[in-house]
Amino acid sequence: MLKKSYYHALFALVLLVLVGAGCKKGTFDINNTNPNLPLSVSPQFALSAALTNVANQTYNSGYPDFANRYMGYWSFSGDYGGYGTEATYNTNTSFAVQNWEQTYLTLENFKFIADASHDPNEAYYLAIAKIMQSFQFQRLVDLYNNIPYSDALNGGSTNYYPKYDDAKTVYAGIIKQLDSAITLIKGANAATADNPAKYDVMFAGKMSSWQAFANSLKLKVLLNLMKTADGPGLAQTELNGLTTSDFLGAGLDATVNPGYSNSAANQQNPMWQNVGFATNGTSPTTGNSYNRANSYAVNFYTNTNDPRLNRFYDVNSVGVVRGRAFGSQDGTEHNTVISPIGKGIINAPTQGSPLMPAFESLFLQAEARQRGYIGGLGADSLFKLAISESFRILGVTSPATAAAAYYNQNDARVNFAAAPDKINVILLQEWAALNMYDPIESWNNWRRMGIPTDLPVSIYPGTSATHVPYRLLYPLSEYSNNAANANAQGSISNMTNKIFWMP
Repeated sequence: MLKKSYYHALFALVLLVLVGAGCKKGTFDINNTNPNLPLSVSPQFALSAALTNVANQTYNSGYPDFANRYMGYWSFSGDYGGYGTEATYNTNTSFAVQNWEQTYLTLENFKFIADASHDPNEAYYLAIAKIMQSFQFQRLVDLYNNIPYSDALNGGSTNYYPKYDDAKTVYAGIIKQLDSAITLIKGANAATADNPAKYDVMFAGKMSSWQAFANSLKLKVLLNLMKTADGPGLAQTELNGLTTSDFLGAGLDATVNPGYSNSAANQQNPMWQNVGFATNGTSPTTGNSYNRANSYAVNFYTNTNDPRLNRFYDVNSVGVVRGRAFGSQDGTEHNTVISPIGKGIINAPTQGSPLMPAFESLFLQAEARQRGYIGGLGADSLFKLAISESFRILGVTSPATAAAAYYNQNDARVNFAAAPDKINVILLQEWAALNMYDPIESWNNWRRMGIPTDLPVSIYPGTSATHVPYRLLYPLSEYSNNAANANAQGSISNMTNKIFWMP
């Protein structure tokens, strides 16, 4: 981990990431940011920037791209080479390091917001900071297992070397933080509390939506524990009394949009920056040319008559969607042959960045309802609604009608009633919907439940792996700047060392 003093030196720099994403008028004036006085930044302005940074870390190049390939959504372009390290899973401490280094920097932003929100009238800002810290710390655990947590943001001049906390302890802390945030929202005086509407680029200050998001995140954490000894009992206790009305529901996506624009490349939506086009609308980005459709996902959508196929992927030069196996070395699979990312994913440079689409929350609810942890709508209804919401966010024509035609097929892969294993079909359809939205969650579901059951491994020559990796390695910066604590974690293998909640 970077030293705390370095965090503070970069605080303003992290805020300036918002320049790379655009901003709504009145939300963040980049001309007023003084990089020499990072802690003079108002917590209101810090909120806009920090939320935008999280969106960037969720969609931009170098963050989740590897998981899109691991989970069968993306493959490498046949017009590029030099990707053997990832294609053989022989990754190192320099692989995908943004997921660690930039996340901890953004966590400092939320700590600043929390520290600056001591007045009871600033309860909403404090609650949002707690929720977003929980969001980010969960992702760190799910990628790395044990991480700096209790010491991570408390360094000052006396603690440059934060200890690593046991991942299970971090998860317990996340649950407690989310509960605390919900209590703050419920207890705040709505008449006097400073509402963050002007600076909240996700829910525009609607705190009932923040509460639903916090509950949905808590549900996500608890469901990851289903294969641990005390996970089911903990979920039963923590979810007691909650119903489906307490979570993000249909039409309520947790989506960040600070005012993305096409005025400059660094003001575009981060997914568009990653796999979209230049400001002229025609010149593909490097990511667009480099990342192509994976044949595993293409075959699944094709074989289940799924109209989302043409929203996830675009057609090739002869008008059909075609994928490529991850690791393929077929010299004929050029970009004119293998499909690029589709218009459902890169719809416009101004589109928002969902941190949790409504469909993801609904699939989580369907699993929890099927397991008997929450009340409200039945698992079957939640399952169907989740699919419909996936169709809706992708821009499928007449989404509810198209979704009904899809999930009413006599196919156990799509039909809840026909499926012999209800949890299996829920998670399989969640995988089908999460394509490019949250491949980390898909990876979580495969690691905890083994779904999809036939997830392929790379076919790159010399690859001997029988499964995709279990985790990322700690970054080189940790072994350089926090060596004693990083080395205390022992020798780490991305292929054999598991996240604590894995069976």
